[in-house]
Amino acid sequence: MQPQCTRLAAIQPAVPSDPDEHPAMVEAAWRLAAEAADGDAELIVLPEYFNVMGLDREQMLRRAHTATEVVERAREFCRRAGTWLLLPVVEKRDGSYYNAAHLISPTGEIALTYDKTHLTITERRDLGLTPGQSFPVVDTPLGRIGIMTCYDVYFPEVARVMFLQKTDVILFPSLQRSDTPERCMLLNRVRAMDATCHLVRASYGLRPGDRYERGKAYGCSCVIAPDGAVLADAGQYEGVAVADVDLRTPWARNRCSGAAPEPVREFLTEDRHPELYGAIVGEIALPSPDDG
Repeated sequence: MQPQCTRLAAIQPAVPSDPDEHPAMVEAAWRLAAEAADGDAELIVLPEYFNVMGLDREQMLRRAHTATEVVERAREFCRRAGTWLLLPVVEKRDGSYYNAAHLISPTGEIALTYDKTHLTITERRDLGLTPGQSFPVVDTPLGRIGIMTCYDVYFPEVARVMFLQKTDVILFPSLQRSDTPERCMLLNRVRAMDATCHLVRASYGLRPGDRYERGKAYGCSCVIAPDGAVLADAGQYEGVAVADVDLRTPWARNRCSGAAPEPVREFLTEDRHPELYGAIVGEIALPSPDDG
């Protein structure tokens, strides 16, 4: 049986350095998304903070009140292009501010909304964002899709929840500037392996002529396979990471030396010992080192 491939695309515009550059970033991202759709991409991922990147705090919060405008533009884009799209926004909803990501279908419907659960100290203290309380997934014609956002990647439990929900692909909008490109890519690869599924990371690249320094955006938008292989990498500047992947065929390898290949998710599920993991979620106390 021939694999049924899905074309995934991670959009990487250049990071705006100030509020005046925000509109140009937005238009560049839509241009890249349109080019990806014209190239038969079926699922396109935009980077975190898409509607507010580069703005100051007050501008960000004002823009959160009008997030429905970019949502409507994204819905029209999907209807016109006939593609799935992940749109990350800061939005005000029911009196609270959220770092949200909306998965929009080719008919323009919002199929899934994820509110970032692990907020950074800046998001909590300076922006007053409200954390999400769940990790929803949705079944689509492409496969089962889940979402995690930026700081979530530092918590392996998120990827393991995706594993338990049998997710086929994790969409990962990100900003991540406090780490290095090498550690960022390592985290991407390990989390794909933790979840035993594909991962698509979309972030921001350097501006033309800029050189990477610690604390700057560094690109690394990519598509990662369940075995941790890097299938596509947009590099450090504006671009798109595109890969054709088979979301329906499970990752298989040898459970142990000399054994025939088996679906990894199946044998890891069989060999789990959840009764031993309570300390991870604070259900039991670990012994103190002083207890001997």
